[in-house]
Amino acid sequence: MNKRFWMLFLLWCASLLLSFCIGRYPLSVSDILAILSGNPPSEMASAVFFSIRLPRALLTAVSGGALALSGLAFQNVFLNPLVSPDVLGVTSGASVGAVFAILFLPAGALFVQTSAFLCGILVVVFCIWLAHFVRRDRVVGMILAGIVVGSLASAVLMLFKFLADPTHELPAIEYWLMGGFQNANWQQVIVVTAVTVPAGIVLYLLRFRVRLLSLGDDQTKSLGVSPGRVRLLTIACATLLVSAVVSVAGVVSWIGLLAPHIVRLMGPKDLNGQTGTVCLCGSILLLLADLCARSLSGVEIPVSIFTSLFGAAFLAVLLVRFGRMKKGGGLF
Repeated sequence: MNKRFWMLFLLWCASLLLSFCIGRYPLSVSDILAILSGNPPSEMASAVFFSIRLPRALLTAVSGGALALSGLAFQNVFLNPLVSPDVLGVTSGASVGAVFAILFLPAGALFVQTSAFLCGILVVVFCIWLAHFVRRDRVVGMILAGIVVGSLASAVLMLFKFLADPTHELPAIEYWLMGGFQNANWQQVIVVTAVTVPAGIVLYLLRFRVRLLSLGDDQTKSLGVSPGRVRLLTIACATLLVSAVVSVAGVVSWIGLLAPHIVRLMGPKDLNGQTGTVCLCGSILLLLADLCARSLSGVEIPVSIFTSLFGAAFLAVLLVRFGRMKKGGGLF
């Protein structure tokens, strides 16, 4: 493990501890240690920690790492550092599924989460099928198919908003689309972890084969690796990561795009051996954004407001930094 990893690991631990302590019912470090040792200062403190703070912090941490890893996977597959996890429309598809459940299925978080997860996967499957009609360049074909599917999903989403009851359903739709972890519970932690951990392990094992894709399909085949299978399996695992997170938290923007670039600025240009570091970075970003969302106001602020602010500020700093350089290459 390198210094970058351990530095981010310490920052991750600090972010997690802050998430445990800060909230409407503040807990001190000594309170948390007493709760973990079995001698809580009060039943209220123990209930707040185990029922609210701990599942929310863990779900946020896992979700941030999953989004960062999916962003890295999509950037490696499409050989473009500006690609986000929604390049194939997975977030748009999951949003359509969630809104469909809000409008037409019985009330309940389980229906919304299941519908969002399934629709996110189905949209990517349709996108991959559509890309097969572009035979000369499969990568370009998938990008074009992603644009088509994303536009179609946006149109369906606007239609659902038009049909929604403006008094009750439309506010619920808009709030869900802005993302948040206010409804986090242990069931969501278990489900999301059960999906993201195996998918993340597969992506980690594929990291060197994915790296070969940069050589071109012909060269990759000459080395005994099927580029089509590697690309398809990587996209499938990355889609599972994004769909699992979006199904429980709504749309959380920028983390998948931002985290890999922050790690690149810390030194390494090739991130295939930096999977753990990228995951930690995404987890830290989302933990801090969620901390701001629930502590800066008396009401819960959607988390995507803060992730978008972080992302915009980061890119603005990069533009100013590289704009002042007399020489040098591109932005990334």
